[in-house]
Amino acid sequence: MFVVPLPLPSFSRIEKLYMPRIRRYERALVRMHKELENLFAEQDLKVTIKYRVKSLKNLYEKLCRRLPSLPAGTLHIIPTDLMGMRIVCPFLSDIDTAARLIETRFSVTEKEQKGADLGFKEFGYESLHFLISCPETIRDKEKLSPDTVIEIQVRTLLQDAWAEVEHRLIYKSEFSPLDEPLKRRLAALNANLTLSDIMFQEIRDYQETLHDQLRQRRHAFWSKLNVLEDSPFSMEEEEKGDRQEGPVPRNNDERLLEALLAHNEGDLERAVEIYNVILENELRRDLRSIVYVHRGMAYFTKDDLAAAERDFSQSIGEDPENSKGYLYLGLVKAVQQEYTAAFDNFDQALIHDPFSQDALLERAKLFHKIGDIVSCSSDCRRILDINPENKKAQELLEQV
Repeated sequence: MFVVPLPLPSFSRIEKLYMPRIRRYERALVRMHKELENLFAEQDLKVTIKYRVKSLKNLYEKLCRRLPSLPAGTLHIIPTDLMGMRIVCPFLSDIDTAARLIETRFSVTEKEQKGADLGFKEFGYESLHFLISCPETIRDKEKLSPDTVIEIQVRTLLQDAWAEVEHRLIYKSEFSPLDEPLKRRLAALNANLTLSDIMFQEIRDYQETLHDQLRQRRHAFWSKLNVLEDSPFSMEEEEKGDRQEGPVPRNNDERLLEALLAHNEGDLERAVEIYNVILENELRRDLRSIVYVHRGMAYFTKDDLAAAERDFSQSIGEDPENSKGYLYLGLVKAVQQEYTAAFDNFDQALIHDPFSQDALLERAKLFHKIGDIVSCSSDCRRILDINPENKKAQELLEQV
């Protein structure tokens, strides 16, 4: 730990005390950066990590600023931000994840939420600050004292942008506290950035919920396909769950999410009802194509192959480049044992998405069914070139 005696020594004296440490601090931060990178990569947390050693000039300026606020009789100052790291997160929820990982992995000596005490008319940046003990392995390699600490700041991209600008506009300028118009403008800017952070998080939460529902719906679709492939096709509709009555949501985002929820809960009538409402609205053709695919999958799960076929065909009509429309239409044709039409649609799906593992696998299964082992093996190997861990392709290749 770097201790500055009081009265404050001259700049040249501080220089002699501090400069020999800078190179060791820099090497320590390089090692710490790598350790944090590995820690966040383990949890698949996408962040930007910055680091710096405080310059001599900035250190001396800060020491001079602190002097007037020190209690009488203070014998020394111990700067705790000589080694600083900043973890910049895309979203607010990433801050909690990063903080949890830091507290789990390192010895935290201090934790503070900067900006938490500001009133609504005040401006300033929010950031989560940690002081951690420099890890022993790093201290030993760089010959640092056991009480060496590193400051780590965790903030979002927008908080980081605000902090950088605020540092130059206010912290390092002759900003007058009596300049009320400027204070109001800065407060408004800070409020907009804070609101933007919240909105970005809400959009992310919505997308994650939507993607989760899409994954569940897709799983249900493929499970239904496996049943149809393994048993005689039945036109009898299965009743899955109790229908949830309720108003249809007002905007298309909410409607789509509600339809997917109903779909995943087995309430297919409700799902189709909401898809119908969405399709009654003005939509871009590519979006209509997507909704037709969703509704077609619901009809498919209901065993209504005729309606599913119409929707998948309509999806292609709305967007001739929608590879999913061709894929699912090919699946319907395959279930109906119309193999030539099925092959045509799988081929079209692959023209528009050459890396579609689903289209390649379904075509390979169809080749296997008609006894074309060479083509089946070729498609399986193409899949494994794209994804060597595709278990279904591995199993089918082993069979042939």
